[in-house]
Amino acid sequence: MTRKRRKAFGAAIALVGLLALAWPVAWDAILSGLLLVQIATPLHPGPLHRITDGPARQGVTFPGGGREMVATLYRPSRGGSGAGIILVHGVNETGKDDDRIVWLADLLARSGFTVLTPDFLGFKSLTLRPSDVEELVASIRYLAGRAGGVAPGRVGLIGFSYGAGPTIIAAADARVRDQVQFVVSFGGYYDLLNVITFITTGYYEFGDVRGRTVPNEYSRWIFLRYNLELIPSVRDREILKEIAEAKAKNPAVDAGPLAATLGPEGRAAYELLVNRDPGRVPVLVAGLGPGIREHIRFLSPLRVIRDLRGRLFVVHSDPDDYMPKTESLRLAAALESRGNVHLALLKVFDHVRPNFPKLAVDSFFRVYLPEGRKVFWLVFDLLRQRRQGRWV
Repeated sequence: MTRKRRKAFGAAIALVGLLALAWPVAWDAILSGLLLVQIATPLHPGPLHRITDGPARQGVTFPGGGREMVATLYRPSRGGSGAGIILVHGVNETGKDDDRIVWLADLLARSGFTVLTPDFLGFKSLTLRPSDVEELVASIRYLAGRAGGVAPGRVGLIGFSYGAGPTIIAAADARVRDQVQFVVSFGGYYDLLNVITFITTGYYEFGDVRGRTVPNEYSRWIFLRYNLELIPSVRDREILKEIAEAKAKNPAVDAGPLAATLGPEGRAAYELLVNRDPGRVPVLVAGLGPGIREHIRFLSPLRVIRDLRGRLFVVHSDPDDYMPKTESLRLAAALESRGNVHLALLKVFDHVRPNFPKLAVDSFFRVYLPEGRKVFWLVFDLLRQRRQGRWV
C-alpha cells in the first residue's frame, strides 16, 4: 500500500471512529426532537410511534409501606439501556392508570428506559402521607434490584405537583439514595409552609421574585377536605367537612355559624384557611396540633434536599396558578453550588399539562422557538441519563 493510500485509509478509519462516537449523541438529539413533537400533541400517536415498537407491559407486585404494592412495568421492546425510571403520579384518583401516566411511560420506554408506574394510596386518596415516602423507597429498591434489567445506581424518578415532594424525600433517603441517578421535580415544592401561604393568601416570593395572585377558592377548600384526617377531633372533622364541601360549591356561603361550634384544633385549622395575610401564616401554623406541624415538616423537601446525590431536574410552568414557581426556584438554589441541577421554567405548560398555543407565524417566533428550545434541551439532558449522563 502506498503512503498516499495509507493516509487515506487512516483518515477513513478515523472518520468511522468519529462517527461511531458521535452517533449516540446524534441519535439522542433526533429522539429529543421527536419527543418534543409528541409533547406538543399529548395523548396522541406521533412520529416516535412510527419508528419504534411499543414496550412490553407487565403487572408486578412488591412489598412496600406495610402493604403489597401494585405497579406496571414497561420494558423497551429491544432491550433496555440499563436505566430505569419510576413515574410518580400526582394527587389523582386514577393513579398509575391515568391516561397521561400511561402515555408518558410508553414514550419513555420507547426511548430506552425501563419504566415502573406504581399506585400510591395516599396520592390516589388525594392526600399527602408519610407512608407515601416509604412506598417510594420500596419502589426504588424494587427497580434497583435489577427489575426489568435495571443496573445498580441507574434509577431515576419523575414526580409531579404535590407528588414531587415525597419523590425528592425518598430519593434522598439514606437507604436508597446511592441507587438514584436523577430526580425530576415537575411543578413541585420546597416547603409546604410556603405552599399553604400561597393557597390561602396567593402570596409567593423568593429573592427578587415575588407576587400575589387571587387564591383559588375551590383549591383552598378541597385542600382542607382531603386533609381532614390530620384533625384529631372526630367532631371537628365532621364540621370542617361540611364547611369545606359547602364552600367548594359556593364560596359565598357564610360558614361563620358552623365555625363557631368548632373545638380548638378545628378552629385553628379554619382560621388558617380563611386567613388572607401572609405574615400571619407562620403564627397560625404554630397554633395547629403537633401532629399536623410534624406532617408539614416531614413532607417538606427542604429538610433533606442536601442529602440528594443524583442529578436534579427542576421543571415548572410559568406562570402556575396551582403551585408557585418560587418553590422550584428554591429547590434549584438549594443545590446550585453543586452544578448538578437543570432548571427549566416553561410557558407551554399549564401546571403539569402541555399547553402549546395554536401554531401560527406569531406564536412560532414568540412561543415555539424559545420555549421549544428549552423543552428540547430538557428532554435531551434527560435522555443522556440513559448513558449515565455521558456523551457517549
